[in-house]
Amino acid sequence: MPIQAINNNTPSKRQQPNYVKWTGYGALGLGTASAIAGAKKKIKPHKFLAYTAGILAIIHTGIIEWYHFQRKNSAK
Repeated sequence: MPIQAINNNTPSKRQQPNYVKWTGYGALGLGTASAIAGAKKKIKPHKFLAYTAGILAIIHTGIIEWYHFQRKNSAK
């Protein structure tokens, strides 16, 4: 009776970057930095950081909704 190998030397899938985590933490970090810059009355950096945080938040929400849409349609 042959003995099966424990380790199947098959190459594992290459892990893809987690864009949801990147955009979420990026939006939180830049939003916090924007609040700090606003509290210190540094208006130009405050505006730049706020716009960038907003863009990252929109991208973050879009990625999550895309994953939700894909999962919903794959269950049919």
